[in-house]
Amino acid sequence: MAARRHAIRDFLALHPMATAVLYVMTGVLPLYLTSTQIASLEAELGFSAARLGIATATYFGVGALASPIAGRAVARRSATHGLQVGSVVAGASAVTAALAGSWEVLPVVAALAGIANSFMQVGSNMVLVNVARFERQGMGFGAKQGAIPLASMVAGFALPIIGLAVGWRWTFVMAAMVAVGALLVAPPIPDRPKSPAPLAVATGQRVPRALLWLAVGGACGGAAGNAVSLFVVPSALDAGIAEAVAGTLLAICSGLVVMIRIGSGWLADRRRSAGHREMAWLLALGAIGCAVLATASTVPAYLAAMPLAMMGAWGWPGLVYFTVTSTNADNPARASGVVLAGNLTGTFVGPLVVGLLAEQHRYTMAWSFCALLSLAAMTAMMLSARAWHRTTMPAPNAA
Repeated sequence: MAARRHAIRDFLALHPMATAVLYVMTGVLPLYLTSTQIASLEAELGFSAARLGIATATYFGVGALASPIAGRAVARRSATHGLQVGSVVAGASAVTAALAGSWEVLPVVAALAGIANSFMQVGSNMVLVNVARFERQGMGFGAKQGAIPLASMVAGFALPIIGLAVGWRWTFVMAAMVAVGALLVAPPIPDRPKSPAPLAVATGQRVPRALLWLAVGGACGGAAGNAVSLFVVPSALDAGIAEAVAGTLLAICSGLVVMIRIGSGWLADRRRSAGHREMAWLLALGAIGCAVLATASTVPAYLAAMPLAMMGAWGWPGLVYFTVTSTNADNPARASGVVLAGNLTGTFVGPLVVGLLAEQHRYTMAWSFCALLSLAAMTAMMLSARAWHRTTMPAPNAA
């Protein structure tokens, strides 16, 4: 058993993409298990869609508050420490859910999962920065962020295989076991990258204005992207699409998002880009898709626009963490925490506002709001690029 554990640890130490995907999935799994099993939780604990909204908001809100703390902790200690803390808290979240006796416990579950996600995200960022070759880090960050829709797929499969067969509590037992396993095989990660990021060596200093604009872009883009992903099925039903077709549409869009996150990272690697331009193009695509959704009057128009909105509005998160770590090589862990806090703040606010707009004005105003958010995020990414390029320009020679 010990030999097998060491073999897995050695494998993860040499394969940073696999490490990032494993730990990010472990951190978000309790939240997705809660959402996919809402019917069972409603029958036994009195859970509901509105209470799921409370739990989801708690997850993102607590995660936003915890992200700077996670960034400082990982910067002081190590990436391995961040992965271990995240695994412990994710396991505690899953165990708390398995023992829940009322729905009021589920926001606590979500809060713990939000803390776990913060440590997993920052720790995984440092795994990619310190272990992956710089030429493959864009694709690595795309794969890491692709772990989030993959976690929703795992939760979906767990529902019929475990939840409906032996009970919903056992799915959380499974998640706790995964967290314990992740804790035991957390690989040793070096404190510094094997080679510095060539994108950032021109200054050796922080670029606070560029980092600020990245955080703003992450907040606006996160608000739009998370709202679009959460309201695919409800808006499809509102447009007159059958439930089975709406579910299939969500699955297709999720798969496309995974492909876009990995593919855009690969493109940034090939271009030796910092990622700003690729993010701006994706967010522009998301704005177009959301604008078409706002004006779509037929089912075919909706079915054509939703994949565009999903790919654009939610395809960029892998790039933003690649950008923040490659352009803040002096302190990538703390910079990741700042941008993650902005992103999670947006994902907390966006769905609440979009849900309110959808309830009062159906989805025309909701999708228009998402289009404006995507445009704001695109602008912020372009401003971040300008600020970073100005900072990295060599100073003129003194006369």
